[in-house]
Amino acid sequence: MARPLWNIWNVEVTGKRRTIKGPWAVLFYGVAAFMAAWYMYTSGTGVVSTETNRGFYLLFTSILVYLLFPATRWAPTHRPSVFDYVCIGLVSLSIGYWIDQYMEYAIFRVTDPSFWDLTMGVIAILTIMETARRALGPIIPILAVIFLTQIYFGPYLPGKLSHAGMPVKRIVEFTFCTQEAMFGVVTATFATFVFPFMIFGAFLERSGAGTFFMELAKSLTGKWRGGPAKIATVTSALFGSISGSSVANVVATGTFTIPMMKRIGFQPKVAGAIEAISSTGGQIMPPIMGAGVFILATLIEKEYLAIALLNVIPALIYFIFVLYMVDLDALRSGLKGLPPEEIPKVSDVLKRGWQFFLPVVIVVGVLFAGFTPELGAFWGTVSALVLSWLRKDTRMGPRDVFHALVAGSHSNMAAGSAIGALGIIIGGIVLSGLGLKFSAILVEVARGNLLLTVIMVMVISIIIGMGSSTTGSYIILSVVAAPALIYLEVPAVAAHLVVFYAACLSNVTPPVCVSAFAAAAIAKADPMETGMAALKYGVALILLPFGFVYVPALLLNGSVFEVGYTFVASLVGLMSLAMALQGADFLNPAISRQRRVLCASAAVLILFPSTLWIDALGFVMVAVGWIPSFRIYRRAIAQSRF
Repeated sequence: MARPLWNIWNVEVTGKRRTIKGPWAVLFYGVAAFMAAWYMYTSGTGVVSTETNRGFYLLFTSILVYLLFPATRWAPTHRPSVFDYVCIGLVSLSIGYWIDQYMEYAIFRVTDPSFWDLTMGVIAILTIMETARRALGPIIPILAVIFLTQIYFGPYLPGKLSHAGMPVKRIVEFTFCTQEAMFGVVTATFATFVFPFMIFGAFLERSGAGTFFMELAKSLTGKWRGGPAKIATVTSALFGSISGSSVANVVATGTFTIPMMKRIGFQPKVAGAIEAISSTGGQIMPPIMGAGVFILATLIEKEYLAIALLNVIPALIYFIFVLYMVDLDALRSGLKGLPPEEIPKVSDVLKRGWQFFLPVVIVVGVLFAGFTPELGAFWGTVSALVLSWLRKDTRMGPRDVFHALVAGSHSNMAAGSAIGALGIIIGGIVLSGLGLKFSAILVEVARGNLLLTVIMVMVISIIIGMGSSTTGSYIILSVVAAPALIYLEVPAVAAHLVVFYAACLSNVTPPVCVSAFAAAAIAKADPMETGMAALKYGVALILLPFGFVYVPALLLNGSVFEVGYTFVASLVGLMSLAMALQGADFLNPAISRQRRVLCASAAVLILFPSTLWIDALGFVMVAVGWIPSFRIYRRAIAQSRF
């Protein structure tokens, strides 16, 4: 029997270093539920002012962070401190002032802010940076301070980075009073598009979709060699298509898949690596993908659905490559699938949970009908709630709805806590014109060489991504690195996808790789070794961005034949590369060094943009490399007949 709603008084809420109970937990639950309910309302009706929509998002996110994340290691771990309450009061006062006074400022005080405008601006800037620091560490706030101070010290910056500089009054006004920085496009995108999809994912998970996707993956791949690793890959693809967060994927699916992988013989670091790289790939898996894609669609002024469709082929290539890497690893190590008694029938799984596909279909249908993404998230959420009543064991009552709302706000904290600070960074870049200058420097250093520019953009994306989330690093790099590629005549969507994929790659790139760290914690493995192993499994994520630049058909830019040929050639090339990396093929658990070199050479010929004749030579080399294994296989079949 379901517990009544008032039992929330007895629950607790756990963060990284704080667990709150009783009235503090009730306060957290109340704010979280109200925040999610408010944005459910706005996504369904759209009846809300711009300043309220953006201001509430930063306000409620900050309050939740102050309640759950202590300011220092010495702060109370069981309740909020006095300083936390002060921060809640200050952020409420400053953002509340902005919501109330924005129209007055926009009409009467533009370029001439009042004393209170500037005072509240300073308070808001400090409290928003404190929000990011508590939840994500010091990197993003430090970057925010750097990009703010460079506006003031512009005349003293070296070379092309130098500019006239601006007074503190103008910096505070632009950052706080306008809708260009802290309350700019980044905040608007998260409040309008991203957060409603997080609520949708929470409702889908609460209705039992997470368990269904896990069971479906188990029924489809459990009997294969290395079955649990393939379960992890398929589950992360399915779950990632609705959650859009690599760390959330690791925590949600890795709790089950990593122990299963270890149980059949995978090394802990390999089990963690497979889960980390599969969960990272969830951010590029349509239909919902990662939060950064909503920003991407907004910045290049392209419909989100169009971006999702462009990623279908890259996502398929990516996950097929990961599955093949897993298969070769299992073959090489002699690993089997799950015991038959643990594998459910596909028909039984679909019979119990077929309805979980319908909310995703409804979301896609709303988008195809030409409506906005937030309306798609709204109707997807409503449908998940309604369809949960098709089965008695999945029905969502008032308590489930309440906890789904709370879960949506809770999952938003990881990315949402950085949004205000990222807006400050973007404001600093825009106000000083640093983005175009940095891009010009990139092009100049690369001497206009496109390949070298792409490599430099990838490296810079990975380095910046080490200190922040995928979304955070993409947002920064979309204005400082992507323009360099656009300047060299790379299409805008391809340039931004290069940066976005590189930002995704930073999740598993040592020394700071958040997805690998989360997976390593579950697997009880060394984080660095897990990150390096994940990088090996994620080679496709390194190569795909180069394909966006040099192979337009990869992004559906070409005829049906060109797109089809590119898909097949990319798969063959990457599978050949997988055999070279793993030292096995799908018939032979160990191939010679010469054959590994042959496979690697074939991969280079096929994957490197060239003529059809060179591709044909690569295909021939792949075939030659497989001949010995086919001979061994045929000999084994012949012997088994006697």
